[in-house]
Amino acid sequence: MKYFLAFLSFTSLAMAEKPDGVQLFTTNCSACHLPDQMVVGPSLAEIRTLYLGKPDDFVKWCVAPQKKRPNAVDMPSMVHLGDEALRLIYEYIMKVSVGVKQVEQKKGDPYAASPVQAKRPQVQRIFMPNAGPAAIAVALDDKVSLCWDAGECRFRYAWSGGFIDGYPYWQANGSSLAKIVGEVKYTEKASPFKEMGEVKFSGYRMEKGLPVFQYQLGDKKITETPAALADGGGLSRSFTISPVPSDGLELNFQADEKVTYSSDKGTWSGSKLTLKAADAAVFTVNFTFK
Repeated sequence: MKYFLAFLSFTSLAMAEKPDGVQLFTTNCSACHLPDQMVVGPSLAEIRTLYLGKPDDFVKWCVAPQKKRPNAVDMPSMVHLGDEALRLIYEYIMKVSVGVKQVEQKKGDPYAASPVQAKRPQVQRIFMPNAGPAAIAVALDDKVSLCWDAGECRFRYAWSGGFIDGYPYWQANGSSLAKIVGEVKYTEKASPFKEMGEVKFSGYRMEKGLPVFQYQLGDKKITETPAALADGGGLSRSFTISPVPSDGLELNFQADEKVTYSSDKGTWSGSKLTLKAADAAVFTVNFTFK
């Protein structure tokens, strides 16, 4: 529970763009709810039978869910989303569940049937190993994934193989961690930026299925957008910074013998990238796995 409470502090910021019911459902609900069968939670068809014409009851349940099914994972409270967002989710569920019929539940690991395990790119806010409670897991494609920490406004690590096994998190009702499926290829122990002042997360927006993380370091506004390199070879991180430091920018990435660094601008000395002021406004750094 302590992880879940800490998690709430950044959730509303991540939704700063006021997404519609589709995005709200995809981000917060699709991991556990399929249209026609129970996964971790009931299907949209069943939710429709329970709450059709009852938006107030739906919101009340989401804010303070109770245990209904023995041996099922308890739903965590969605109070952090607020009534307006929950009503948008309700409207979306009622719309897409029209005519959907319930099918027999499949046996086996319920979380494995979740669309979270298959859809790419995929962004999921969930508690991750070796990260703060405001962790965001991102499957860039079917080979490369990463963990970004919204609490500290920085990249944590990237791995290749699969995405995550979130069942331990859901089973523990938010008091446990998801498991990484694959091998960690690159880790950053600290932000590559020099000390620029107080760090503050400003949320993220979605572009082409991928998150654009937005944060501030002192008076500098920064965005960071990850993407996968071809054939699972690594990842890129595209940055913008405003206003640009008049003396340019120096970024100290984590030294790692298993990674090759490159960029579209600047010069390298080992894992340190130096950018002139003219090049620092927009640039991309590549991390190629050896």
